[in-house]
Amino acid sequence: MLTKKHVDHQLQAARQLVEAGSQALRQNNILGAHEALLEANAILDMAEEVDEDGLKLRARVLNELGVIYQRQNQLEVARDYHQRAADICNQLMESGVEFRGNTAATHLNLSSILVALEDFETALEMGQKAIALTDSLREEGEMGAEPLALGASQNMSLVMARLGKLDEADAEMHRAVDLANRLNEQGVPNVSVQAAQGCQQLSVAMFEADLLDRALAWGQVAVDLSEKAYEVHGQPVLGVYLVSQINLISYNEKLGEFADAEDCLWKAIEVAGNEPQILRRGLVFYETLRKQTDARLEAGNLPRDEVDEGYEEIKERIESIGGLPPLENAGGVEQG
Repeated sequence: MLTKKHVDHQLQAARQLVEAGSQALRQNNILGAHEALLEANAILDMAEEVDEDGLKLRARVLNELGVIYQRQNQLEVARDYHQRAADICNQLMESGVEFRGNTAATHLNLSSILVALEDFETALEMGQKAIALTDSLREEGEMGAEPLALGASQNMSLVMARLGKLDEADAEMHRAVDLANRLNEQGVPNVSVQAAQGCQQLSVAMFEADLLDRALAWGQVAVDLSEKAYEVHGQPVLGVYLVSQINLISYNEKLGEFADAEDCLWKAIEVAGNEPQILRRGLVFYETLRKQTDARLEAGNLPRDEVDEGYEEIKERIESIGGLPPLENAGGVEQG
Protein backbone atom coordinates (compact mmCIF):
# COMPACT_ATOMS: atom_id res chain seq x y z
CA MET A 1 0.00 0.00 0.00
CA LEU A 2 1.30 3.43 -0.91
CA THR A 3 2.16 5.79 1.91
CA LYS A 4 0.56 9.23 2.11
CA LYS A 5 3.94 10.77 1.32
CA HIS A 6 4.17 8.69 -1.83
CA VAL A 7 0.63 9.59 -2.87
CA ASP A 8 1.36 13.29 -2.29
CA HIS A 9 4.46 12.96 -4.44
CA GLN A 10 2.41 11.34 -7.21
CA LEU A 11 -0.21 14.09 -7.05
CA GLN A 12 2.45 16.79 -7.23
CA ALA A 13 3.96 15.14 -10.31
CA ALA A 14 0.51 14.88 -11.89
CA ARG A 15 -0.23 18.52 -11.08
CA GLN A 16 2.97 19.67 -12.80
CA LEU A 17 2.08 17.63 -15.87
CA VAL A 18 -1.44 19.08 -15.92
CA GLU A 19 -0.08 22.62 -15.80
CA ALA A 20 2.32 21.82 -18.65
CA GLY A 21 -0.48 20.17 -20.63
CA SER A 22 -2.83 23.10 -20.08
CA GLN A 23 -0.22 25.58 -21.24
CA ALA A 24 0.49 23.49 -24.34
CA LEU A 25 -3.25 23.33 -25.09
CA ARG A 26 -3.56 27.11 -24.82
CA GLN A 27 -0.70 27.37 -27.31
CA ASN A 28 -2.47 24.87 -29.60
CA ASN A 29 0.35 22.38 -29.15
CA ILE A 30 -2.03 19.44 -29.25
CA LEU A 31 0.63 16.72 -29.31
CA GLY A 32 2.49 18.15 -26.31
CA ALA A 33 -0.75 18.68 -24.38
CA HIS A 34 -1.92 15.15 -25.15
CA GLU A 35 1.30 13.53 -23.97
CA ALA A 36 1.44 15.51 -20.72
CA LEU A 37 -2.22 14.96 -19.84
CA LEU A 38 -2.13 11.25 -20.64
CA GLU A 39 0.89 10.87 -18.37
CA ALA A 40 -0.87 12.81 -15.62
CA ASN A 41 -3.91 10.57 -16.03
CA ALA A 42 -1.73 7.45 -15.76
CA ILE A 43 -0.17 8.74 -12.54
CA LEU A 44 -3.61 9.42 -11.07
CA ASP A 45 -4.67 5.89 -12.06
CA MET A 46 -1.78 4.51 -9.99
CA ALA A 47 -2.81 6.40 -6.86
CA GLU A 48 -4.85 4.01 -4.73
CA GLU A 49 -6.65 6.83 -2.95
CA VAL A 50 -7.05 10.46 -3.82
CA ASP A 51 -8.38 13.25 -1.65
CA GLU A 52 -10.48 16.24 -2.66
CA ASP A 53 -7.56 17.91 -4.41
CA GLY A 54 -6.82 14.72 -6.27
CA LEU A 55 -10.42 14.47 -7.50
CA LYS A 56 -10.29 18.08 -8.67
CA LEU A 57 -7.11 17.31 -10.55
CA ARG A 58 -8.66 14.18 -12.09
CA ALA A 59 -11.70 16.16 -13.27
CA ARG A 60 -9.46 18.75 -14.86
CA VAL A 61 -7.33 16.14 -16.65
CA LEU A 62 -10.37 14.35 -18.06
CA ASN A 63 -12.00 17.59 -19.17
CA GLU A 64 -8.89 18.80 -20.98
CA LEU A 65 -8.34 15.44 -22.63
CA GLY A 66 -11.91 15.75 -23.84
CA VAL A 67 -11.08 19.13 -25.36
CA ILE A 68 -8.12 17.57 -27.19
CA TYR A 69 -10.22 14.77 -28.66
CA GLN A 70 -12.89 17.29 -29.63
CA ARG A 71 -10.30 19.30 -31.57
CA GLN A 72 -9.25 16.07 -33.28
CA ASN A 73 -12.92 15.48 -34.19
CA GLN A 74 -13.04 12.27 -32.14
CA LEU A 75 -16.40 13.28 -30.76
CA GLU A 76 -17.50 10.05 -29.08
CA VAL A 77 -14.16 9.77 -27.27
CA ALA A 78 -14.40 13.44 -26.27
CA ARG A 79 -17.93 12.92 -24.97
CA ASP A 80 -16.82 10.00 -22.79
CA TYR A 81 -13.96 12.01 -21.24
CA HIS A 82 -16.19 15.01 -20.58
CA GLN A 83 -18.87 12.77 -19.07
CA ARG A 84 -16.35 11.19 -16.69
CA ALA A 85 -15.14 14.67 -15.74
CA ALA A 86 -18.73 15.84 -15.20
CA ASP A 87 -19.43 12.85 -12.94
CA ILE A 88 -16.47 13.77 -10.72
CA CYS A 89 -17.51 17.43 -10.68
CA ASN A 90 -21.01 16.44 -9.58
CA GLN A 91 -19.56 14.15 -6.89
CA LEU A 92 -17.49 17.02 -5.51
CA MET A 93 -20.38 19.47 -5.61
CA GLU A 94 -22.71 17.03 -3.88
CA SER A 95 -20.17 16.61 -1.07
CA GLY A 96 -20.17 20.38 -0.52
CA VAL A 97 -16.93 21.25 -2.31
CA GLU A 98 -16.85 24.64 -4.05
CA PHE A 99 -16.17 23.67 -7.66
CA ARG A 100 -18.77 25.64 -9.62
CA GLY A 101 -16.47 27.19 -12.20
CA ASN A 102 -14.89 23.90 -13.25
CA THR A 103 -18.23 22.13 -13.12
CA ALA A 104 -19.82 24.77 -15.35
CA ALA A 105 -16.97 24.60 -17.87
CA THR A 106 -17.10 20.80 -17.96
CA HIS A 107 -20.86 20.69 -18.50
CA LEU A 108 -20.55 23.37 -21.17
CA ASN A 109 -17.93 21.29 -23.01
CA LEU A 110 -20.09 18.20 -22.71
CA SER A 111 -23.12 20.08 -24.02
CA SER A 112 -21.23 21.35 -27.08
CA ILE A 113 -20.08 17.81 -27.89
CA LEU A 114 -23.63 16.51 -27.56
CA VAL A 115 -24.85 19.20 -29.97
CA ALA A 116 -22.28 18.00 -32.52
CA LEU A 117 -23.49 14.42 -31.93
CA GLU A 118 -27.12 15.62 -32.35
CA ASP A 119 -28.17 14.53 -28.86
CA PHE A 120 -29.98 17.80 -28.35
CA GLU A 121 -32.13 16.91 -25.35
CA THR A 122 -29.14 15.84 -23.25
CA ALA A 123 -27.19 18.82 -24.57
CA LEU A 124 -30.01 21.05 -23.30
CA GLU A 125 -29.81 19.49 -19.83
CA MET A 126 -26.03 19.91 -19.62
CA GLY A 127 -26.20 23.45 -21.03
CA GLN A 128 -28.85 24.51 -18.52
CA LYS A 129 -26.65 23.29 -15.67
CA ALA A 130 -23.73 25.31 -17.02
CA ILE A 131 -25.87 28.45 -17.22
CA ALA A 132 -27.25 27.97 -13.71
CA LEU A 133 -23.76 27.62 -12.26
CA THR A 134 -22.32 30.61 -14.12
CA ASP A 135 -25.32 32.74 -13.15
CA SER A 136 -24.82 31.88 -9.49
CA LEU A 137 -21.15 32.88 -9.70
CA ARG A 138 -21.99 36.15 -11.45
CA GLU A 139 -24.61 36.97 -8.82
CA GLU A 140 -21.85 36.73 -6.24
CA GLY A 141 -19.72 39.16 -8.23
CA GLU A 142 -17.27 36.60 -9.61
CA MET A 143 -15.95 38.52 -12.63
CA GLY A 144 -14.05 35.52 -13.93
CA ALA A 145 -17.41 33.87 -14.64
CA GLU A 146 -18.32 36.39 -17.38
CA PRO A 147 -16.39 34.72 -20.24
CA LEU A 148 -17.80 31.36 -19.17
CA ALA A 149 -21.30 32.84 -19.16
CA LEU A 150 -20.72 34.07 -22.71
CA GLY A 151 -19.87 30.54 -23.85
CA ALA A 152 -22.80 29.06 -21.94
CA SER A 153 -25.35 31.43 -23.51
CA GLN A 154 -23.86 30.97 -26.96
CA ASN A 155 -24.02 27.19 -26.61
CA MET A 156 -27.58 27.36 -25.30
CA SER A 157 -28.61 29.47 -28.29
CA LEU A 158 -27.38 26.78 -30.67
CA VAL A 159 -29.07 24.02 -28.66
CA MET A 160 -32.37 25.92 -28.82
CA ALA A 161 -31.95 26.52 -32.55
CA ARG A 162 -31.41 22.82 -33.19
CA LEU A 163 -34.51 22.03 -31.12
CA GLY A 164 -36.51 24.46 -33.28
CA LYS A 165 -36.97 26.95 -30.43
CA LEU A 166 -35.78 29.90 -32.44
CA ASP A 167 -37.16 32.71 -30.26
CA GLU A 168 -35.30 31.23 -27.28
CA ALA A 169 -32.22 30.89 -29.48
CA ASP A 170 -32.48 34.59 -30.36
CA ALA A 171 -32.76 35.59 -26.72
CA GLU A 172 -29.71 33.56 -25.65
CA MET A 173 -27.55 34.88 -28.47
CA HIS A 174 -28.56 38.46 -27.65
CA ARG A 175 -27.42 37.74 -24.10
CA ALA A 176 -24.12 36.36 -25.41
CA VAL A 177 -23.50 39.38 -27.66
CA ASP A 178 -24.23 41.79 -24.80
CA LEU A 179 -21.68 39.94 -22.67
CA ALA A 180 -19.15 39.96 -25.52
CA ASN A 181 -19.50 43.71 -26.00
CA ARG A 182 -19.07 44.33 -22.28
CA LEU A 183 -16.01 42.07 -22.06
CA ASN A 184 -14.54 43.64 -25.19
CA GLU A 185 -14.78 47.07 -23.56
CA GLN A 186 -12.90 45.63 -20.58
CA GLY A 187 -10.10 44.45 -22.85
CA VAL A 188 -10.76 40.73 -22.56
CA PRO A 189 -9.14 39.13 -25.65
CA ASN A 190 -10.88 37.10 -28.36
CA VAL A 191 -14.45 37.60 -27.17
CA SER A 192 -15.51 39.27 -30.43
CA VAL A 193 -14.18 36.30 -32.39
CA GLN A 194 -16.01 33.85 -30.15
CA ALA A 195 -19.28 35.79 -30.37
CA ALA A 196 -18.94 36.19 -34.14
CA GLN A 197 -18.61 32.44 -34.58
CA GLY A 198 -21.71 31.87 -32.46
CA CYS A 199 -23.69 34.36 -34.51
CA GLN A 200 -22.46 32.68 -37.70
CA GLN A 201 -23.77 29.34 -36.47
CA LEU A 202 -27.12 30.80 -35.44
CA SER A 203 -27.47 32.60 -38.78
CA VAL A 204 -26.86 29.31 -40.61
CA ALA A 205 -29.52 27.61 -38.45
CA MET A 206 -31.97 30.40 -39.35
CA PHE A 207 -31.02 30.06 -43.02
CA GLU A 208 -31.62 26.31 -42.93
CA ALA A 209 -35.02 26.96 -41.33
CA ASP A 210 -35.78 29.28 -44.29
CA LEU A 211 -36.00 32.28 -41.96
CA LEU A 212 -33.98 34.44 -44.30
CA ASP A 213 -34.54 37.84 -42.70
CA ARG A 214 -33.41 36.50 -39.32
CA ALA A 215 -30.46 34.73 -40.93
CA LEU A 216 -29.48 38.02 -42.54
CA ALA A 217 -29.80 39.92 -39.26
CA TRP A 218 -27.57 37.48 -37.34
CA GLY A 219 -25.19 37.30 -40.27
CA GLN A 220 -24.75 41.06 -40.09
CA VAL A 221 -24.04 40.87 -36.35
CA ALA A 222 -21.40 38.24 -37.10
CA VAL A 223 -19.82 40.54 -39.69
CA ASP A 224 -19.77 43.48 -37.28
CA LEU A 225 -18.17 41.41 -34.52
CA SER A 226 -15.64 39.73 -36.79
CA GLU A 227 -14.72 43.07 -38.34
CA LYS A 228 -14.09 44.45 -34.86
CA ALA A 229 -11.96 41.41 -34.06
CA TYR A 230 -10.01 41.77 -37.30
CA GLU A 231 -9.21 45.40 -36.51
CA VAL A 232 -7.64 44.25 -33.24
CA HIS A 233 -6.06 40.90 -34.09
CA GLY A 234 -5.44 41.14 -37.85
CA GLN A 235 -4.53 38.13 -39.99
CA PRO A 236 -5.16 35.37 -37.39
CA VAL A 237 -8.92 36.09 -37.45
CA LEU A 238 -9.26 36.89 -41.15
CA GLY A 239 -10.90 33.53 -41.79
CA VAL A 240 -13.71 34.31 -39.34
CA TYR A 241 -14.33 37.63 -41.07
CA LEU A 242 -14.38 36.01 -44.52
CA VAL A 243 -16.85 33.32 -43.49
CA SER A 244 -19.11 36.04 -42.07
CA GLN A 245 -19.04 37.94 -45.35
CA ILE A 246 -19.51 34.78 -47.43
CA ASN A 247 -22.60 33.96 -45.39
CA LEU A 248 -24.00 37.44 -46.00
CA ILE A 249 -23.43 37.04 -49.74
CA SER A 250 -25.47 33.83 -49.64
CA TYR A 251 -28.30 35.29 -47.57
CA ASN A 252 -28.65 38.40 -49.73
CA GLU A 253 -28.43 36.33 -52.90
CA LYS A 254 -31.21 34.03 -51.68
CA LEU A 255 -33.35 37.09 -50.89
CA GLY A 256 -32.71 38.48 -54.37
CA GLU A 257 -30.80 41.44 -52.94
CA PHE A 258 -28.01 41.12 -55.49
CA ALA A 259 -26.52 44.59 -55.08
CA ASP A 260 -26.22 44.06 -51.30
CA ALA A 261 -24.61 40.65 -51.90
CA GLU A 262 -22.12 42.25 -54.27
CA ASP A 263 -21.31 44.93 -51.69
CA CYS A 264 -20.42 42.17 -49.20
CA LEU A 265 -18.22 40.48 -51.77
CA TRP A 266 -16.19 43.56 -52.61
CA LYS A 267 -15.92 44.65 -49.00
CA ALA A 268 -14.33 41.27 -48.25
CA ILE A 269 -11.98 41.65 -51.23
CA GLU A 270 -11.06 45.14 -50.01
CA VAL A 271 -9.99 43.64 -46.68
CA ALA A 272 -8.52 40.32 -47.85
CA GLY A 273 -7.19 41.20 -51.29
CA ASN A 274 -6.94 38.33 -53.76
CA GLU A 275 -7.66 35.69 -51.16
CA PRO A 276 -8.61 32.49 -53.08
CA GLN A 277 -11.50 31.69 -50.75
CA ILE A 278 -13.32 34.94 -51.47
CA LEU A 279 -12.36 35.02 -55.15
CA ARG A 280 -13.86 31.56 -55.59
CA ARG A 281 -17.06 32.71 -53.91
CA GLY A 282 -17.13 35.79 -56.14
CA LEU A 283 -16.73 33.67 -59.27
CA VAL A 284 -19.65 31.43 -58.27
CA PHE A 285 -21.71 34.51 -57.39
CA TYR A 286 -21.29 36.14 -60.79
CA GLU A 287 -21.70 32.89 -62.70
CA THR A 288 -25.02 32.38 -60.91
CA LEU A 289 -26.16 35.92 -61.66
CA ARG A 290 -25.30 35.63 -65.35
CA LYS A 291 -27.93 32.89 -65.59
CA GLN A 292 -30.67 35.17 -64.21
CA THR A 293 -33.12 37.13 -66.35
CA ASP A 294 -32.57 40.84 -66.90
CA ALA A 295 -35.79 41.55 -65.00
CA ARG A 296 -34.61 39.63 -61.94
CA LEU A 297 -31.24 41.35 -61.98
CA GLU A 298 -32.92 44.73 -62.21
CA ALA A 299 -35.19 43.81 -59.29
CA GLY A 300 -32.05 43.05 -57.29
CA ASN A 301 -30.56 46.46 -58.20
CA LEU A 302 -27.70 44.88 -60.15
CA PRO A 303 -28.13 45.27 -63.92
CA ARG A 304 -26.45 42.86 -66.31
CA ASP A 305 -23.70 45.23 -67.42
CA GLU A 306 -22.54 45.56 -63.79
CA VAL A 307 -22.69 41.78 -63.39
CA ASP A 308 -20.52 41.32 -66.47
CA GLU A 309 -18.10 43.97 -65.26
CA GLY A 310 -17.74 42.32 -61.86
CA TYR A 311 -17.36 38.90 -63.46
CA GLU A 312 -14.51 40.07 -65.66
CA GLU A 313 -12.71 41.71 -62.74
CA ILE A 314 -12.97 38.56 -60.64
CA LYS A 315 -11.54 36.49 -63.52
CA GLU A 316 -8.67 38.96 -63.90
CA ARG A 317 -7.89 38.74 -60.20
CA ILE A 318 -7.93 34.93 -60.34
CA GLU A 319 -5.62 34.98 -63.34
CA SER A 320 -3.26 37.37 -61.55
CA ILE A 321 -2.67 34.79 -58.78
CA GLY A 322 -2.15 31.95 -61.23
CA GLY A 323 -5.61 30.44 -60.87
CA LEU A 324 -7.51 29.03 -57.92
CA PRO A 325 -6.03 26.22 -55.82
CA PRO A 326 -7.91 22.90 -55.45
CA LEU A 327 -11.19 23.35 -53.63
CA GLU A 328 -11.18 22.78 -49.88
CA ASN A 329 -13.94 23.18 -47.31
CA ALA A 330 -13.82 26.95 -46.91
CA GLY A 331 -16.68 27.46 -44.44
CA GLY A 332 -19.79 29.55 -44.82
CA VAL A 333 -23.22 28.62 -46.06
CA GLU A 334 -22.23 28.25 -49.68
CA GLN A 335 -18.95 26.97 -50.97
CA GLY A 336 -18.21 27.23 -54.65
